[in-house]
Amino acid sequence: MYKLFSIYIASILLVTLSSNAQTLSPKVISSGGGSVTNNGVKLSYTIGETAVSTLQNGNLILTQGQQQPYYLHLLNVKAIIEGYHTGGGQMIAALHLSDPLSYPSDYSDTIIVEIHASVAPFDIVTSQQTIIHTDGSSTCSFPNGLSGLYYIALKHRNSIITWSKNPVVFSDANLTFDFTAP
Repeated sequence: MYKLFSIYIASILLVTLSSNAQTLSPKVISSGGGSVTNNGVKLSYTIGETAVSTLQNGNLILTQGQQQPYYLHLLNVKAIIEGYHTGGGQMIAALHLSDPLSYPSDYSDTIIVEIHASVAPFDIVTSQQTIIHTDGSSTCSFPNGLSGLYYIALKHRNSIITWSKNPVVFSDANLTFDFTAP
């Protein structure tokens, strides 16, 4: 009985050690493409994905799609959070101090930049959470559908929401707004 049990265990180990396992993981086959900038106008394109379709042959599935939306408006915002202000236009690096392995030494905190309609009831059109650096600078990217006058509002978890005094014209791809300017 003991010999039979030993042969049985040895057989299981032999089969287990000599078997080859297969793995299957999703793979992405990307098309070509790029972007070209000329006189401040940026054109982004793809090659090979002219239509949306899904092809299937047995267990193999290939899905082709459209290019993702391109973010046209870059908004550069400058602001100083009063509770973090150390003087000379600088703030403490609260994010870095709370987790120095995850955040660079010039990361002060996170803020939410909201874009509001310029007419009552001043609805939020879009918003984005971003990092504000120790020098007060931050950058947001918004969809290319923004055109016209909008208020810019900043929210911070430990501060009063701050709005631009007047609506700001969104027409260029790059816009700068300085909350620290008089």
